[in-house]
Amino acid sequence: MNANDPILEFMDVTITAAAREHAGLSHVSARFGPGTLTLIQVAPGNEQLPLADLATGLLCPAEGHVLFQGEAWTAMLPEQVLQRRAQIGRVFDGHGWISNLNVNENVTLAQRHHTRRPDAEILAEAEALARTFGLNELPKIRPALVAPRDLRRAEWIRGFLGCPLLVLLERPMQGVPLEHLRRLLGAVQEACARKATVLWLTDNDRIGRHPELPPAARYATRGLNLVKMENG
Repeated sequence: MNANDPILEFMDVTITAAAREHAGLSHVSARFGPGTLTLIQVAPGNEQLPLADLATGLLCPAEGHVLFQGEAWTAMLPEQVLQRRAQIGRVFDGHGWISNLNVNENVTLAQRHHTRRPDAEILAEAEALARTFGLNELPKIRPALVAPRDLRRAEWIRGFLGCPLLVLLERPMQGVPLEHLRRLLGAVQEACARKATVLWLTDNDRIGRHPELPPAARYATRGLNLVKMENG
């Protein structure tokens, strides 16, 4: 890959909707380059957009290809898939926690599993991110015992931990007071500065109007299509 090649690319991607699982998409083509933020406005009733699952190779399109770092997920060997996914951070739209692990164990699991970083180094970074996002410390109790607004911010920690190349934010402000938005925007800005690409899916119009939102390409869902807006 060259320095300016897209980190993530959708090439004429079509996927059929699955009831109670995800919405459908039709012939979506888009490129997401290094150092960029893309804001995707999700229409009401279409919140379960499968872009993040497609971007990570968890779903295979019925037609077209999804490329990460220039290679289609479907063309990778299993060990390559694991290596590439270690470079992706995600804030899940739905439940993303293992219930029988404490929050701190959940947050650091991927870094401990996919990298050779010392545990102490991983935990120190996670604690620093916790303070960045307004938490006194990384919660060390079961997810079910943590207040929803704090649990959501713990997902932010997991999403940015390890300086991922691709950050997928699926309605990350859900359940979080808007007073914390500036903290998240700061992390997004830092990620873009180190040449990561960030995809932010939202159903909240106020996100796109925030004065501190970094420059962003803007897309919106129109039926089964993803349409780039003129001001994006």
